Amino acid sequence: MESVPYTFKSYGETGTVDAVQPTPGLFVYQLPEHLRHPHYSWLIGHSSGKCIAAFVHRSHALGAVDLIADYTDWTRTADELIADVDAHHLRDFIEYRTVGVFVSADPARAAEAA
Repeated sequence: MESVPYTFKSYGETGTVDAVQPTPGLFVYQLPEHLRHPHYSWLIGHSSGKCIAAFVHRSHALGAVDLIADYTDWTRTADELIADVDAHHLRDFIEYRTVGVFVSADPARAAEAA
């Protein structure tokens, strides 16, 4: 799979990293080292730059993209997805069917889950 530039938004920072795009709208990448989680360094991100899920290994992230590719039309905007996709169902789908963890784009939802 060929690398493409991906612009992320994480921890108040925006930057560009190399990523792969296994399906339209979804990217697998790693944040720069100073922003990486020590265990979950491989991420699935949306074209908006928002992170969806985190994984220990690249292969796990790629497998999860295969699993969620048909979940919704990932080429839609982040606002459309947030309004239309049940975040709790997507979280359960990712966390019970993969070895990854769901990452909420909504701080209020993330606080509820904590």
